[in-house]
Amino acid sequence: MNKFFKILSVFVICVVVASCSKSSGTDIEPLRDYTEQYTADLALINTYIDTHYITRDADYNVTFDTLVPTGGHSSIRTDTAFHLSDTTVLQNGVHYKIYFIKFREGTKNRPTQVDSVNVAYKGINLLKSATFDQAITPTWFRLPEVISGWSHIITNFHTGTYTPGTGGNGTTFDNFGAGVMFLPSGLAYYSSSAGNIPSYSPIIFSFKLYELRYRDQDGDGVLSKDERKLDPIVNPLIRWKENPLGNDYNGDGSIDTSTTLYDSNGDGIPDATELYDIDRDGYVNMYDIDDDGDHVLTRVEIKNPLGGLYLYNMIPDCGGLTTDPNRVRKHIDPACH
Repeated sequence: MNKFFKILSVFVICVVVASCSKSSGTDIEPLRDYTEQYTADLALINTYIDTHYITRDADYNVTFDTLVPTGGHSSIRTDTAFHLSDTTVLQNGVHYKIYFIKFREGTKNRPTQVDSVNVAYKGINLLKSATFDQAITPTWFRLPEVISGWSHIITNFHTGTYTPGTGGNGTTFDNFGAGVMFLPSGLAYYSSSAGNIPSYSPIIFSFKLYELRYRDQDGDGVLSKDERKLDPIVNPLIRWKENPLGNDYNGDGSIDTSTTLYDSNGDGIPDATELYDIDRDGYVNMYDIDDDGDHVLTRVEIKNPLGGLYLYNMIPDCGGLTTDPNRVRKHIDPACH
């Protein structure tokens, strides 16, 4: 009899614990539909743009405030002191419209979406108009490792010039790119929360682009920004606005076939394959040490006669010529071996 009550007691305790666990925990919310969430985010962003104004100082530090009838300010959308631009990018099957402001473009080098950038920035929770993150002192980011909205917008800007500080004085930056981006949650943290940013939150960043480092992810001697096949028909400069990662959203080097593959020229071959995976082995060139699949390493193919590596613009075609800007360079031409 005592044994029965012991078993019953254990059963009751287990039921109570399970019940408490269910009542005290929170159910995991299913991942929201990307299109539906984007529609909601875009409405919030449009409302914010129409009900707030921007002020900035001489160093492009930015503040946002709510419009009032007697304030004498123009909305972000109608302010003639700057131009509110937008661009459209494809991600997760959604064509996202991103609003951004280019206060100043910058005068030197432009990053691509796979490079490292040195920036000062401020992040704003759009729903609360409150700062959630800030770097007054410039910090380095690898663009493939931060939220994707950054890589789509920061590539529209250039770095500037700077003078290193002496005698305890800080570095002086001039002519740098400066702007603002308004990001729907699908290009930000989406279902994840970040600090005091709840999940599914549209956010704002103001930023200043000071410097960059071009990267070579696979160490094959060709910078990742150059790891694409140039299209002699389409202006190569337009291609800079496309993602050199192709459709590799998680950055593991392979094309994400579960997502919509973008075909910009309508020839039936996705850009991710046509432009970024020359040998079509499923791995984009920037992570492929043998870009053309001829079983000769890229670093071997681009060696110059002195034993070093050719600069990208000097890599010859299979016949040794370097004069044609639209030539097929030997490291992406399997016919060379």
